[in-house]
Amino acid sequence: MGKKGDIKQVDAIAKEFKMSDELRYDFGDFIEEEKRNGYGGTLNERGNFTYQELRQKAKEFLEDINDDS
Repeated sequence: MGKKGDIKQVDAIAKEFKMSDELRYDFGDFIEEEKRNGYGGTLNERGNFTYQELRQKAKEFLEDINDDS
């Protein structure tokens, strides 16, 4: 069985933003935490993110990482 569509999108976003493997996994955790905290996307009733929303979340994630450095 292949990867789920949402995981493929997170992988594509990570590649687009040139994230290392470690950052990609941290980004995935960040996305799941956002959904748990009620900051989910608009894609469906489960709060999944559209591709554009994931791109915005990647920018936020990377800004937060750089602010912490």
